[in-house]
Amino acid sequence: MEPVVLTALIGAGGTVVGAAGVGPVIAHLLGRKVRAVQAALTQSQAALAQAQAKQQEAQAEQLRADADRIRQDIYQEITADLRAELQQAKAALHDVRQSLAATSAEAEQLRRRVVELESRIAHLATVEQRQAAELRAVQTERDQLRVQLAGKEATITALTAQLGDLKVQLAGLTTPAPHPTHT
Repeated sequence: MEPVVLTALIGAGGTVVGAAGVGPVIAHLLGRKVRAVQAALTQSQAALAQAQAKQQEAQAEQLRADADRIRQDIYQEITADLRAELQQAKAALHDVRQSLAATSAEAEQLRRRVVELESRIAHLATVEQRQAAELRAVQTERDQLRVQLAGKEATITALTAQLGDLKVQLAGLTTPAPHPTHT
């Protein structure tokens, strides 16, 4: 019971009983009772405070445990994500390396082919220069032979004309002159 209620009840009881001598005894008993109740109340409040402190400590411990569990979950999730990303990066790196190797091989083949073609072009350029020089020499020789041929044809024409003249002269010498007929 509350000390105020007890005090009110005892006060009312003392008034009803009306005994003047009973009042101090009752007051003394009531004082003891009030002190006992106050001590019990203080003890209860202390026990309650202790229980609340323990509960708060337990809640704090639970919060710490929850926080640790959440941190562990986050760590595991991040670790799993990082491992997955690392695997993807390794796979992509492997693909890039294979692509690089294939591209490098293709580039080397193209480089060899370019060197072959450049060598062939140089060879053909040399052949072309030789053939161009040979062509010029042949054209020069042809032109010289044409000049010589023209000279020979002119000589043949002149000799043919002389031969024609000589035939005419010879024909004039070999034809007998008409003999005068004597009449």
